[in-house]
Amino acid sequence: MDGDNESPQAKTTKETGAAPDEASVFDNSPEKEQRAELAATIATLKRDLEAQTKARDALLAKCNLTMEQARLLTDEHIDRLHRYNDIKDAGQLLFGKLAELKGKTVKDIYKEYSVNIED
Repeated sequence: MDGDNESPQAKTTKETGAAPDEASVFDNSPEKEQRAELAATIATLKRDLEAQTKARDALLAKCNLTMEQARLLTDEHIDRLHRYNDIKDAGQLLFGKLAELKGKTVKDIYKEYSVNIED
C-alpha cells in the first residue's frame, strides 16, 4: 500500500534510480539518439543543397544561361561523349583485328600508326 501513496516523481526515481527530469533523458535513448542524428543529417543536407543551388545559380548567371539551356547543353555534351566512345571502341576493334592479321600486338599496331596507346 505504500507504493499507492507515492508521488509520480517518487515512483520514477524508485524505478529508474534517476530524478524525473533525468528519467526522460533515458527513455528510449537509442531511438532519441537516432532521431537526433537523422535530424542533424537532414539539416546538413539541406544546407548543402542550398549552397549547391546558389553555386549553380551563380554559374548559370555567369554563363548567361537558363536552367533549360544548361540542361540542353549538358545533354548535347553527353551525346557527343557517347558517339566519341562508340567511335573509339570501333577503332580499337579494328586495331585488334589488324594486329591479329599481321601477327603483331595491338601495342605494335598503335606505334606503327603513331597512335598514343592512352588515347
